[in-house]
Amino acid sequence: MTWGRSTGGGSRYNSIPMRVVVLPCSLTLPSAWPAADEAHLFVANPEQLPLPLSELEALLTPDERDRAARYRAGTVREQFLAGRGLLRRLLGGYLGTSPHAVPITYILNGKPVLAGSTLHFNVTHTHGLGIIAIAARRVGVDVEQVRTIPDVDGLVGRFFSPLEQAAYRCLPRGRRLEAFFRGWVCKEAVIKAAGASVQYLDGFDVELDPAKRPGVLAVRHSSLAGDGWAVADWSPADGFAAAIALEGTGPVDIA
Repeated sequence: MTWGRSTGGGSRYNSIPMRVVVLPCSLTLPSAWPAADEAHLFVANPEQLPLPLSELEALLTPDERDRAARYRAGTVREQFLAGRGLLRRLLGGYLGTSPHAVPITYILNGKPVLAGSTLHFNVTHTHGLGIIAIAARRVGVDVEQVRTIPDVDGLVGRFFSPLEQAAYRCLPRGRRLEAFFRGWVCKEAVIKAAGASVQYLDGFDVELDPAKRPGVLAVRHSSLAGDGWAVADWSPADGFAAAIALEGTGPVDIA
């Protein structure tokens, strides 16, 4: 496995290193946990997993396999099996333990965390791509397949804050779809890092304009309280938009 800097086409600002591994590859991990100013990101195509799905499923606990079996949609079930299996394999390497022994538990709003550890993680997936983020502070990650959305204006009005809605309307129509996906993945990443509910999507403001530096402009809800949130957005593959959020004042950018 080769560790290096992201080469995603969405990078415009260079600051703290985001070490990106595109799977499939060997799952041999670096010798150290992520530093305080860094995150490790693993990008996976579900059609090119580093291990067969059956082997990844075997790494899950009985409760996790039962949860997977309750998913009616086969695609969703396979996403969970692959994502949780890879996560357990990776975290087991960092912790020096077997994948089955990784102490994953859940906190408020169902956010999975490592019990008794200062290592943090988050997982996201969409059709055709999944990302696992691992860091030494609270972290959230989101990815979306960029596509035409019939009522994007309606989604902005429903989920974005008044300030974001005004900023969106000020953009040229040809930039609004890009601004929507930029805003959406950044907001979801912050929500997931904080362990908050999606009902608080309008409880903070992010920078929508793709020509400007990504960032959290204001936070109004206590569920998002912390030491600030630093965000970065990038394109992990052609046709996809992604963002990562880390607790702290940043800046946090894809190098």
